[in-house]
Amino acid sequence: MLHTRKRPAVTAPADEALADKLAKRSPPHPVERVQIEKARKRTKARSPRIAMHIKDRGTGVPTLYPDHSDEEGHQYRLADAFGTRSLQFVYSMLKGLGNATADPSLNMDFGPASPDQVAFNAALAVIDGVRPKDEIEAMLAAHMAVTNIVLLELIARTRGAVAGHRYEGNGIRRLDVLGNLTTKFMRTYTMQVEALARKRRKGQQTIKVKHVHVYSGGQAVVGAINNREGEGYRKK
Repeated sequence: MLHTRKRPAVTAPADEALADKLAKRSPPHPVERVQIEKARKRTKARSPRIAMHIKDRGTGVPTLYPDHSDEEGHQYRLADAFGTRSLQFVYSMLKGLGNATADPSLNMDFGPASPDQVAFNAALAVIDGVRPKDEIEAMLAAHMAVTNIVLLELIARTRGAVAGHRYEGNGIRRLDVLGNLTTKFMRTYTMQVEALARKRRKGQQTIKVKHVHVYSGGQAVVGAINNREGEGYRKK
């Protein structure tokens, strides 16, 4: 089920005008209604991704807990999501994801970064969606998730540099640094995806045949043919 945040109480005049505008919207067009129904069915057919609540106790070590009371069942879900039986590995990865997805802008650099539950659960959803088969794949999936977070932040800052700075002096230097970092993270993400694909293809061989010429009266067989009458293989 998709959960949406409750709309806060409307008090300001601008908010009242927006609420009035939203209330006067027309219902979906029949074509859009069909697409909504299709999307609803596809979404409900997907497996729900694992998610957790984060409680910041002000100690620098936030508390993580599931939405339900079955703690043991939640541990199995976490272990399955990370492709492991080691809860120590799971807890280490959760700690790392919590630090990597925390928002340092909320504390003005005066203390540990504040937990970001949305970003944290988004990273968990990526890992759960990759369906890691072991710890290596789980780490790759986690790297892909946090790389995407940094990449989107860099793209936003690069756009700000393009719009808010002159193309000279410090402005062009800032744009050059941000552009290079953005390119590096894009390449890093691509390399991570390729590394995961290569690992999953390990042991599989692909034979590509580009040209095979068979002339009149001849026969051709691509590959190895087991000769049951004798030993070894023969090719025609």
